[in-house]
Amino acid sequence: MEVVVADEEADEETGLHPRQTQSPPPPSPPRPTRRSHRPPPPPTWPTVDGPLGPATEEESASRARAFFRYGFLCLPWLWAINAFYFWPVLKSSSSSFPRVRPYVVRSAVGFVVFTAVLLLWALTFAIGGEHLFGHFWGDLLMYNVADKLGLAGFI
Repeated sequence: MEVVVADEEADEETGLHPRQTQSPPPPSPPRPTRRSHRPPPPPTWPTVDGPLGPATEEESASRARAFFRYGFLCLPWLWAINAFYFWPVLKSSSSSFPRVRPYVVRSAVGFVVFTAVLLLWALTFAIGGEHLFGHFWGDLLMYNVADKLGLAGFI
């Protein structure tokens, strides 16, 4: 049984007809071109509360400066609050918010140093105790002061 394809000549040597190929699919309609510009990035706020915080960089700088200065009045926890509140400034590059950044970085460093000193002080007394301070250890304990002043007798 021989299949004859119209309008095609058979190969003279083999007598075979060329393989029929499927016609290519019709071209798809052109896709709408996408615009290459992206939406603008969200505004960067100097504080963790975003638009609810200070409205201007001047106001942010005055708050950061106040927290930093009050931290020296034996309130170093304000340094931690300052570093947390202005966390976006702390983690961003140094070119953003140049007036606020020095106070926030100094507050973070001050808090880390204060925390290290506080932990060393606490560990010195907790681990060293009487072995470290000798006979002077008894004078350092607060409950001994209460005994010496007669304040512990009512318990």
